[in-house]
Amino acid sequence: MAMDESYLKSLAAYNERGNYREAFINALSKIFTDVKLGGVRSCLAIGPGDGWYELEFLKHCEANICKFIGIEPDHASAEHLRTSLRSSLPGVESQVFETDMQSWEGPGIPVDLIMMFQVLYFVPAGERQELLKKVHDNWLVSGGYVAVLTGRKVSGTTVREQLGSPVPRSEEIEADFLKAGFNRHYEHEMAVTRDLRDPDESLLPFYQLHCKDRLITLDDLREAMKGTTFNETRYTITIYKSRN
Repeated sequence: MAMDESYLKSLAAYNERGNYREAFINALSKIFTDVKLGGVRSCLAIGPGDGWYELEFLKHCEANICKFIGIEPDHASAEHLRTSLRSSLPGVESQVFETDMQSWEGPGIPVDLIMMFQVLYFVPAGERQELLKKVHDNWLVSGGYVAVLTGRKVSGTTVREQLGSPVPRSEEIEADFLKAGFNRHYEHEMAVTRDLRDPDESLLPFYQLHCKDRLITLDDLREAMKGTTFNETRYTITIYKSRN
C-alpha cells in the first residue's frame, strides 16, 4: 500500500506513543546472550518498513552479513530502507524489492535468515501455512532460521478488534510454522505500553492499512479508542529453525 510518506509517518507516530523501541532493544540484548547467529551470512527481511528493527536485530546477533534482501511494498519505506542499508551495512550486497511477499517469486538462492516482524497479520489464515511452507522449502537454507515478531493483547478488547480487524493469535501462527517444517528454537516475550488517548490524523494511515477491507475515518478511530487510557501489549520474538 503505497501512500507517499503518510504510512511511514503514521507508523512513527504510533510507535512514539509507547516504549516499543526501548523494549525491543532490551529484548535483543537478552536474546543474544543465549542465541548465537554469527554464522548467518545472507538474510531476507519481509515487510521491514524503513528497516530499523531488522538492522538492530542483525547488529545485536552479530551476524556476518554479506547479502541483504528486503521485500517492502510501501515506496517511501523502501526508499528509507535503501538509505539505511547504505549507511548501516556498507559494502554488503543489498536489494530492495517493492512488492509483497505473496507476489514475490523468492530469493533464487536460499538465505540463512529470514526476518518477519509483524507481517503475518496481513496474510489470510488460509494462505499462511502455504506461504510458510514455501519459505521453508524454497527460500531458506537447510537448518536456516526465521525470526518472527507477533503481538497479543493482555486483556480487554484491542483497537483493531473494535474496528473489526482482529490480529491472528500467536498460537495459530506457531501451529502453521510447525506444520510447515520448523521447530521453535528460542522465544522471548516483551511488554509494550502505549498511550492511545486522543487519536489524531497522524494515526489514520496506520489503522487504514491494518483494516484495508474498509475505510477507517478519524471518527471511527475515536469511537474505537473511546475510554482508552494506556494499552499494554505482549510481543513475542520467536526464532524458528528449519528441521532439514
